Formats: sequence, structure tokens, C-alpha cells
Amino acid sequence: MMGVVPRQIKACEKAGRKPIFAIELYVNNNHVDRELVKDLSPEEKELVKHSYHLLAIAQNNIGYKNIVQLSSWAWLNGYYKKPRVTHEQLIKHREGVLFTSCCYNSEIGRAFDRGGEEAGEEMLRHYMQMFPGQFCLEIMLLDFVKQKPYDAFIIKMKEKYGLPIIVTNDVHYCNKEDSQQQRYMLMIRNNTTIKDVLLKAEGGEDVFELQDANLWMKSEDEMNEKWLEMYSDVIPLEIYEEAKRTTVDVCEMCKGVQLDRGVKLPQIPDSDDMFLDYLRRGMKWRGVSGKREYWDRLKEEYQLICRKGFSSYFLIQKQMTDEARRVAPEIMGWDASDEAVGPGRGSAAGSLACFLLGITDVDPIRHDLLFSRFLNENRGGRTMKIRFTQVPLPEPLDEEK
Repeated sequence: MMGVVPRQIKACEKAGRKPIFAIELYVNNNHVDRELVKDLSPEEKELVKHSYHLLAIAQNNIGYKNIVQLSSWAWLNGYYKKPRVTHEQLIKHREGVLFTSCCYNSEIGRAFDRGGEEAGEEMLRHYMQMFPGQFCLEIMLLDFVKQKPYDAFIIKMKEKYGLPIIVTNDVHYCNKEDSQQQRYMLMIRNNTTIKDVLLKAEGGEDVFELQDANLWMKSEDEMNEKWLEMYSDVIPLEIYEEAKRTTVDVCEMCKGVQLDRGVKLPQIPDSDDMFLDYLRRGMKWRGVSGKREYWDRLKEEYQLICRKGFSSYFLIQKQMTDEARRVAPEIMGWDASDEAVGPGRGSAAGSLACFLLGITDVDPIRHDLLFSRFLNENRGGRTMKIRFTQVPLPEPLDEEK
């Protein structure tokens, strides 16, 4: 969830589409800390090890924040082989989220697999109670041998409980011809062979991804062909058409998430004035206050940084590097203040402001480094019309000349 936003939004904007934000979560309500697993009984370990799938779709901005929270909690607190969430966390962060019964590897699907329709229905009722008015059923049209009986069960549950139903296309790769490469990749990853896969499948083991060559991104026509070829006997036409319409309705309902992609850094009061004060002190500290070229460069950087609204950002970075130097000797046991920060890296070393604040220890004037590689009018941030845009940097004080 943390990396998807810029790329997904840009791709959708380019294609003239609205992005939908969702996540396939891993769920295990028997989660315990990894350190405690070794102390569990074999039966308890069996309950802990499974990870079940659950699709969560953000309906609005609150829902988006909640699926981000669920993802973060899973990685920070629920990790066991995979990042997982519990029912408690799902209930806590369910506002603004639409959940589906998901694939065969969901809790509902696995309950159905182990205990038949009665067990599957019991788990389904539990999910209906967890997500009242925010839960729908999901069918898929796969080659996976267990999918048809599971879809037939889902249809029965729809008719019994009147839940909305969607149809999804499980996509593991983009193009039909990529199927064989996907299989080779999985066999390499799992250190197995085609013969091993066939033997496992004959023995009833779940080798879903290797057994199904039907996982590319299909068009609606291709989905219709699949229904006609394999699923018309278990999914009535009227329910299939309803599922398609409901899927579109869900997409329409969930496309209104409007994310604020602006700078989220804390804003320090009077940051421009404070920033200027630190810069002037830095000119004295670095011993360059009498050099005209330094003042000219500083004027250029200061005005651009303030126009971009980044003065608070520079002050925050200064606080971080100052604190690192302060605590390093106590942590390391010797004067490690230089090691705590280092001389600087990347394009930031081209900023005189960073040098004067002590964020970096590289003099960009002496080493002929460009500030524009770090920050320029066309890169990053937001241009802000504030009073400092028209006010030049003050001339150096007499004692600084």
C-alpha cells in the first residue's frame, strides 16, 4: 500500500481511468508472536501457520486510510512468514471498506474445503457479522479444479442470504502467453519439477498456480467465453450477468477516493525566519560570511526553498542530524558524532543550505556542485506565494563582511 499510490495514480491518469485502491490481505485470527510459536503444541502450530486471503476495497478516503492501517499493522505486528491481520484488527479498521468472500484460499473457502457447505456457511455468517452492509460474495472462472464446486456453494449462499455478488478475474500475469513463464518461475522458486507437480495434484495437494494456466488479464469477451465453456452449468446466466453489473457498480462506488498528495511534513511556525537565522549563523560557523559568492548562492537557494515551502523540511533535517550527533557518543561509548551523520550523499551535497545547517559536511562552492540537481523550480514540492518570494536575502552584517 505504501508504494502503489504514485505509480497507480499516474498510470490511471495516463489511461483516462479512475484508480481504485484495494489490498488482498492475509488473515489469521490465531496469530501469536513469532517468538512464542516454538512453545505451542503441534495442534496450535497448525492453526497459527495458515494465512487466508481477504479482499478489502477502499470506498472513500476513510477506507483508504484504514486499509493502509491494516497493511501497516500486518507488517509491524502480525508478521509470521507473511504479514497478517486478525479479526480484531479487521473490525477496528472496517469503516469505509468493502470486503469480499475472496478466492478459494479465503477463510470461507478453506472452511468449505475442510468441512463442506455447513462449515463454509458458518464462516460466511461470521464474516457477515464482522462486516454488516460491507460484505459481498465473489465468484471466479478458473481452471482450478476446486473452483467450480466453490462457486456453486457461493451461488447457494447468495440465494439464501441475498448478498451482492461480483465476478473477478484472478490475474497473476498480463498476457495469455506469459502462463508458461509463470509456471517455470514458480517451479524454480519451489525447487520442483513438472513431474512433481503432477504427482502432487494427483494426490490432492493444492498446486493452484501451477495447475491453472488461466490467470491472465482477460477482456469481458474472454470472461464470457470462459463462462460459456466451463461455468454455465453452475452459474446461471442471470446471476452471471448480475455479478458483472455489480462488479461495475462496486468500481463506480469505490473510484471516488481523493488522496491529498501534498507535502505531509510538520510545518514549523515562522519557519522561513528561523531558517534564515540558522543560515546566517551557519555562514559564521563555516567561516565564509565574508565571501560574496557564498552570499549570492545562499540568496538563490533560500528564495527557492521558501517558494517551494521546504524551509520546515530543512529545519527538521537539521534537528535530526543535531540529535544524532548529540546522542552518538552516549550510544557508541566514544565521540562518534561525525560517524552519526557522515559527510553527506547524493544531490543534497550540492546544497549550500545543507552545508551551513550542518546537515552535510561538503562545501558545494569549493567542490563546484550544483544546487539545481538537488532542487529546482520544476522538481518536487509546491510553489507557495509567501512574502519571502519578493524579499531579498539581507546583506551581510558589517562584522560578516
